[in-house]
Formats: sequence, C-alpha cells, structure tokens
Amino acid sequence: MKSAAIAVLAAAPAALAAVRGFNYASQGQNYDTFAAQFKTAASLEGANDFSSARLYTMIQEGTTNTPISAIKAAIDTKTTLLLGLWASVDQTAFNNELAALKSAIETYGSDFADAVRGISVGSEDLYRISAIGIENESGVGQSPSVLVDYIGQVRKAIQGTSLSSKPIGHVDTWNVYVNESNSGLISACDFLGLDEYPYFQTTDTNNIENGGELFFEAYDKVAEYAGGKPIWITEAGWPTSGKTSNLAIASVDNAETFWQDVSCELQRRDIDFWWYILADSGASPSFGVSENGKPLYDLTCKEPSKSNSTSTSSGSSNSTATGSHGSSGTSGASTSHSGGATATGSSPGGTNAAATSPGAGSTFATATQNGASSTSSSGAGSTFTAGASHMSSSVMGAAAGVILAFLAL
Repeated sequence: MKSAAIAVLAAAPAALAAVRGFNYASQGQNYDTFAAQFKTAASLEGANDFSSARLYTMIQEGTTNTPISAIKAAIDTKTTLLLGLWASVDQTAFNNELAALKSAIETYGSDFADAVRGISVGSEDLYRISAIGIENESGVGQSPSVLVDYIGQVRKAIQGTSLSSKPIGHVDTWNVYVNESNSGLISACDFLGLDEYPYFQTTDTNNIENGGELFFEAYDKVAEYAGGKPIWITEAGWPTSGKTSNLAIASVDNAETFWQDVSCELQRRDIDFWWYILADSGASPSFGVSENGKPLYDLTCKEPSKSNSTSTSSGSSNSTATGSHGSSGTSGASTSHSGGATATGSSPGGTNAAATSPGAGSTFATATQNGASSTSSSGAGSTFTAGASHMSSSVMGAAAGVILAFLAL
C-alpha cells in the first residue's frame, strides 16, 4: 500500500512556482535603465519577489532587429522574462521580431533559456480591431488568422533551440477570448494572457468595492473558454491618479485596495501575473505602484476579510468596455481598420513617462493589417495563456489525499 502511494506521488507532475512581476515599456530604455528597474522591482518594500518582467517586443528601440537590451539586464539581475513579439504588423516587420528572437537565442544560449518563462505573440491585437477598440481609436490591430500564423512561425523559429520547450501564447482582453470566432487562436496557444482593468469597465458597477469581483468574474469567464489551458494575468492595476471612469475613482487609497483584492489574491492562488506598472510618473491615468524606488502605498498582503469580494464568481458581465485601453484610447491613430489597410500605430508598451494607456501600439511607423477586419469579435480583451506551469487543483487535491492516507498507515 505504501509503495503504491509513493508511486502515485512520483507520477504527479512537477509544479513550477508561479512568478510575479511588472510590465516594462521599450521606449527610451537601455541596459542600464532596465537593470535598475529590475533591481528596484525585486527589492520593492512590501512586495514579495516581483522578479519577473513582461516585454512587448524583442527589438531594441532605434534598431531594425537587434535583441532588446532587457534580455541581458534580466540575465544579469536574475529576472525571469515573459517575452513579447509585436504582432500588429505585416510579415516584413514581423520577420524583424523573429530575427531578434533568433539572435538572442544564439547570443545568450542557456542563460537566456533559463530566464524565459514564456513567449507571447501579440498584445491586444484583437481588442484593437473589435468594435470597442475601433470606437476608442485604439490603433492598429491584427486578425485572428494572422496571429495563428505568426504563432506557428515562432514555434518553427524555436524548434531545436534552447527555447524549444517554452510555452507560446497570446495576450488580449477577456471579451475577445469569450467570442467563439476566436476559438482557433485559443487552440493555437499553450497559454492565454489576460489583460483586465475594472477601472475601464464603464458599463458595469466599477467602483473600487466591486473591482476585485469584476476582475475575477472576467477571469472565470475566460477559463470557461480556455480548454484547461493556463491563464496568466499579463496586465492589471488601478490608477493612483487620473480622471474618474464611470464609478471608478483614481486614487492612492483605491489603488492599494485593488492591490489587496487582486494582486494579493493572485499570489494566494499561485497564478502567474505581471502588474501594470512599476512606475509611470507623468502618465494620466497613472498606474505606477512606485516613485523613485519607493512604494506609493503599502504592498504587504494582508489576510483577506470574510466579505472579500474576490471570491470566484460564475456570474457573467455585460461590460462592453473592458480592457486596458477602455475609454482612454492609445497614442497613435489608425487611418483604417479594414483588411489590408495601412495605418499608423503607437509603440508597444506605451512609455513610462507619458503613457495614455497601458501597453498598445506598434514600434513601426506604418504597419499593414493582414486581413484585419472591423467586424471582428466585439468587446475588449487582452489574454494569453501559458504552458502547464503549475499542478492543477485536482492533481494537488489527489496528491494531498494520498499523502494523508499514506501517513495514516
């Protein structure tokens, strides 16, 4: 009996500890600025090991296809990476993302592989061509079929390399993932990356007291369509300053409440997530959690109260304005959203100094939308999934039961 129990335990899949970190823009950044921010994040008072970084592009600003300097900075500071390839571009521009990825693999080898948590292809591309994204003039997006093709190209690029086992996914908003027309994209992913901002859900009761419930309600809805694939939170946050968004008031106190209700709950659930954002002084709304290396509010997680609204909910939301861009729009304007149109976009990830909204745009001044259609799935959403990084609750529950039974013998 004991040997059978040991066999069951040995057969259980090894679980990787969930990572947590922040999003990092590419504009105005170099090795020194990336390294300094990674060190600040890892030692931020009250935060618990936020030593991971989510990137939006593989390309160093100002170059054609040189690997972004955040990679070397991450290796040197022992920071893990969720890589990003910007996908709201045509094939010629995407080839540069692939070239930068291949170059990084060749240059940094096993050190690079050890740092990589996963690879995301695109960020809110479907949101930007959705009805809400177009209404908010969110910039250049991409069609689901092209995204699936780009994911396949990334798989081919890493085949036989040190990154061959890394999970590949996409980042978008929840409304996009629950639209059946995008099921093919979900099938092509190893993980789904979810960007979720109750602050922007202007058609819901989005006061801070309801923020946590709206967040996990969106998470649960995506889980219904994810087919068991992991859901990583790639952007989330509440602004410390900025305009009121329906019932959502931007303030330091409310940002701290949202941190407690969402960030701390994600930590308790052992879910991978990358908060938006370490610092963005000067932006409006401003989502930064720190300034000059110091937290703007208490980041220490407290024990949740019994009335905590972040409990898992199976209810549905009627929101049509969910997403990191919501009603704020993005820098850069699209001249057209029909297939094959040429449009001007903004840079990936916004800027830490004056971002008008979290993470959108294109590093390239002009980008062709391959087949992007304004009739794409309605709603907003930025979700991407990651490979099976942690043991499922059913497996853990079974393993726990075996352990108890084994100890009782």
